[in-house]
Amino acid sequence: MFKFDESIETSFPGVKMGFLIMCGVSSSHPYEEREVREVIAGLRKKYGQLDRKELKKLNPIQAYVAYYKRFGYSYHVLAQLESVLQGKKSLHTESGLLQAMLFSELESMLLTAGHDLAQLHLPLQLKVATGAEVYQSVSGKEVSTVSGDMMLCDCSATISSILRGPDYKSRIMLSTSDVLFSIYAPPGIDENYIKTDLQKLEKRIIALSQSSKTELLHVFST
Repeated sequence: MFKFDESIETSFPGVKMGFLIMCGVSSSHPYEEREVREVIAGLRKKYGQLDRKELKKLNPIQAYVAYYKRFGYSYHVLAQLESVLQGKKSLHTESGLLQAMLFSELESMLLTAGHDLAQLHLPLQLKVATGAEVYQSVSGKEVSTVSGDMMLCDCSATISSILRGPDYKSRIMLSTSDVLFSIYAPPGIDENYIKTDLQKLEKRIIALSQSSKTELLHVFST
């Protein structure tokens, strides 16, 4: 269902992609306020005593900071974490699936994207963007890829890239019943750390939707 393009193996040796595919899920029930508060308390306990300079030195944040810096960008998940810790960002959404993904992303600091599996045309492939690819971002805005960035494609189009984020067509909706989560891991991130995070996300989804079934949980390495 997935492979690395030769361009990735040449430009980013050591990169990894983690995938979790679950079917028969329900995304219509968000977390209760008590559960959201527990997640925020956990984040503050884990990261709250560290300033930005100290956070940047942590793994896997360090690997993402280095990747984004080569393009002149800052790691946006780090900014999201700081906003949550400061009480400026809410973790409330209409979709329990999106909340579960966001919780896991902030806890692990692994860049994670979610897609409605029914909207994808497998297999998927990770490629190096040329900068000429154009797609509709999850916000609905048309974006161009950044030359040299890593992008994930299905058989018909670009569905996500690290710097521009996931696409609009395959976004998770309240009607989503089959879901694919992907983790982009630049060189330097441990495979077991990625797998453990996917397993935690899997448990969260099962707790939300006990009838859901896991079709794939795997970390691919170059």
